[in-house]
Amino acid sequence: MKPTATLLVAALALTACTSSPPPAQPTQHDDVKSLVAAVSKAVGEKKTYRFTISPPTAGGVTAPANGSVRLGDTPSLDATTKRAVQTGGAEEELRFVSTTKDTAFVKVPPVFGLPQDKPWVKLERKDTDDFTNTMLGFHDVIYQQAVFTTYHLPLIQAGGQLKLTAQTGDHVRYSIAVDYQKAYDTLTDEFLRDEVKLALDQGVTKTSGEIELDGSGLPVRLKFSTQFQNTLIVDEARFSDWGTDVQIAEPDANQVSRRN
Repeated sequence: MKPTATLLVAALALTACTSSPPPAQPTQHDDVKSLVAAVSKAVGEKKTYRFTISPPTAGGVTAPANGSVRLGDTPSLDATTKRAVQTGGAEEELRFVSTTKDTAFVKVPPVFGLPQDKPWVKLERKDTDDFTNTMLGFHDVIYQQAVFTTYHLPLIQAGGQLKLTAQTGDHVRYSIAVDYQKAYDTLTDEFLRDEVKLALDQGVTKTSGEIELDGSGLPVRLKFSTQFQNTLIVDEARFSDWGTDVQIAEPDANQVSRRN
């Protein structure tokens, strides 16, 4: 019996040494404060990522877009989207690049009649012409969704309440209700307060959000559903390739057309 017992003990010992440990469970957060703090820390360590925005919302506010972001004091964005740029016209491809708060560049399609070697136009917020306002409007909608650290996370922290947490595999999905009045009363950033005030003035008092994190605590999906009059506006963005080499640079000056 002794040899058998020895073999059994040896087999158990070998199994214990070679078995894989159970996978680590993702951290779950109990309130929006800890959730926002953890996400901010995780994305701040990676700095770069790629995003995809789809599908278009029923309200027509957003359009499909994709591109990359580099975080910093002023996050940089490189995004491509498709929009109708002429009344009744077909959708055209637009590419936006921005590295500062007050300017952006847009690469426009041939329908604008620019020289082929100078397809870029500089957009400055101090200008108030229709072209600038329209193009910056397209840019800002993408920016708000893609660079969620500048709008969605502060909004969640200021006016959000955690409603539900669900785990699937190593992903955790958080459902959050955001009270715009509470957010307005809590926020200190004047730009964000103005954005929330605009929503309140139009009768929008709340929104429902979802943020899905992977096993490393990095966002893979962010979704907001907002009722505006008789339309449910759904904004959804997905994120990937965290920490990859992302190069975002303004176009060369010789590729930028002069504004008339």
